[in-house]
Amino acid sequence: MILIKDLEKLTAKKDDKQIAGMIEQLFDVQQDITRIILDRITYRNILYYIGEQYVEFVKSAGTFRRRLLPAYIPTPYSNQIKDYIRSLKAMLLNQKLIPKVSPNTTEPEDRQAADLGGKLLEWMDTINEGEFSDEKEKLAVWVGLSGTGFLRTYPDMDSGKWFMGKEGLMKTGEVITRAIVPLSVRFDYSGATLKQKRWVGVQTLVPREYVEDMFKVKISGPSSPDVIDYERKLMKLVSQVSPWKGAGLETQVYQEDQDWVLLREMELRPTPKYSKGRYILACHQEVLIDANRMPIKVKEDDWHYTLTDFHADYVPGRFWSDAPVNDLISPQNGINEILQLLALNRKGLGRPRIISPGDIKLESIQEGGHAFLALKYDALLAGGQKPEMSPGISLPPQTLAEFELHKASIQDASGDPKSILKGKPPSASSSGVQVDILRETAERGHYPDLERYNRSMARVYKKRLLLASEIYSEKRQIKIMGRGHAMDIVSFKAANLRDNTDVRLELDSGLSTTKAGQTQLLMQLAEKGLFGPVEANPELREEFLDRLGLSGSTSQANVDIERAETENAAVSSGKPQNLFLMDPDKIGEDGTPEVANLDPLFKYDNHPIHYEIHRRFILTSTFAELPQQAQIILLAHADAHETVMQTMMAAQASVVQGEEGQPQGKPGGGEKKPKGPGENINPMETQESEFTGQGG
Repeated sequence: MILIKDLEKLTAKKDDKQIAGMIEQLFDVQQDITRIILDRITYRNILYYIGEQYVEFVKSAGTFRRRLLPAYIPTPYSNQIKDYIRSLKAMLLNQKLIPKVSPNTTEPEDRQAADLGGKLLEWMDTINEGEFSDEKEKLAVWVGLSGTGFLRTYPDMDSGKWFMGKEGLMKTGEVITRAIVPLSVRFDYSGATLKQKRWVGVQTLVPREYVEDMFKVKISGPSSPDVIDYERKLMKLVSQVSPWKGAGLETQVYQEDQDWVLLREMELRPTPKYSKGRYILACHQEVLIDANRMPIKVKEDDWHYTLTDFHADYVPGRFWSDAPVNDLISPQNGINEILQLLALNRKGLGRPRIISPGDIKLESIQEGGHAFLALKYDALLAGGQKPEMSPGISLPPQTLAEFELHKASIQDASGDPKSILKGKPPSASSSGVQVDILRETAERGHYPDLERYNRSMARVYKKRLLLASEIYSEKRQIKIMGRGHAMDIVSFKAANLRDNTDVRLELDSGLSTTKAGQTQLLMQLAEKGLFGPVEANPELREEFLDRLGLSGSTSQANVDIERAETENAAVSSGKPQNLFLMDPDKIGEDGTPEVANLDPLFKYDNHPIHYEIHRRFILTSTFAELPQQAQIILLAHADAHETVMQTMMAAQASVVQGEEGQPQGKPGGGEKKPKGPGENINPMETQESEFTGQGG
């Protein structure tokens, strides 16, 4: 057995071929019998999941193959295993987890940095068209089929922005998290947990041309067919799966003539000799990267592999977990056999039969305006005997009862007897609260699984933040959906995080987990007046409608809110060219400051709303981090809105005083005359119903 210290000895000699050869031996799965068995079981579970359930294991070949059935035997099936995976995905992914970063100290700077870290993690969930959500769904499928799933968090290498040279230098790039096929993961035999293992590795089957183009090297020599064939078996089996269940495809998707090679990545934990760990990338007999550091930067008191393991359940004495699907294979086979029996019976003994002593024929007869078929025979030729009709022999009720028993056992194993996790209510009259109660009951038996999943996911978020604090060295802007679906734009760079990387995940809401339950609770709370007069607060009204699923409803204030937030974003990005500004040093004849920068649309703004949106942004930590010139510009623009508001209020007060001093019934008296369409309308009269707060 090769030891880690052997690799350390070879480093001094810089013998790349020997290092690559040792890595190939370490990655050879044939040395681990337990791993071989688990991989074969995973092959079987995948085939069952995609519907190719008539498979058998060939001991002489050491692999699975499709069971070849005669053409007259039908192959119906009911894929309960896919339904179980759907329930598992619903249980894990229906949680809305919000990342929160704990500050290292109680200083205001650390608190602001921790808040920025949380917003950064939320932004990373949405980049690349929400790719992270797709990877989490793949992970949930792997946890169900293999028992153990992996997410890998690493700097994006394929985009060309990031590269780790032999010196271990990091360049700017993107933090990527992807689900890794468990069959491709390798690690040290010792250690019950992933972090206790001395090394972990990932091997990927890629075309030879890809490696040569990416790393500008020539990969010489033949491939390793014995190792590659182990992964090729799965690819061939999946490619031959037929939608007709039992009939193979005439053409194979998998290309046999492709020149494949294995790209092997290996991470070694910190040792006294390598205090920052080690990262080796090898292909065949070539060492492409040998860096004296790990991809995730090692701290003085902590270090991390790029891999994070997720377990369906723990097995004492073994790292790998058993797949939940393993327990469903037997009842699924029973369901398949019963459905096959039903199909054979329907085509054979179960069909009605006619036994006739002579020839019979069918004729169409019309009687009373209705047409039907009549069976006719010649009684004379039949010797006076009549045909006998048999309804067929049906399967005993015990067979159908066994079918329902198998389905119920699979439902009980998934912990979702009423399909609540998949969104199927028990009845049409069930209330939202009742659905929530049933869902909580279904999830109660899975609480340890949910907590275990959330703990592993928190490690993933921490690794993402650790990588971001190193490679996001240049200034960037992130967009976060804030209160009322307003977009918050925050500028940051790695230094702003101040090494705050302690991440925890919190559920977004503990009141209700379903839309029906949330809607019912919101309506009840609103009826009891907990939110106050919703109709009088535009922001609260919009948030309330959005929670009820009516996000398409718009308010008259939305246009002004969006325009004000766009102005905030323009100041944050350093492009405030069109902002209306006044010069306080130049006072006009009317006593108001002169215009320093003109915006033709400023006079059409709803000034109270604009002032409030700007005021809130000014009080945030994001505004405090802007350059001084940008702060001065936005403060002056907000003051311009306040000046107009004060002028409008003063004019309105003088009009009111003038009306109170006039006697009624005389010109200019207290009786108001309706204003014509061309006359000036006081903006405060139209804006008061759309805006409640005047700001600071």
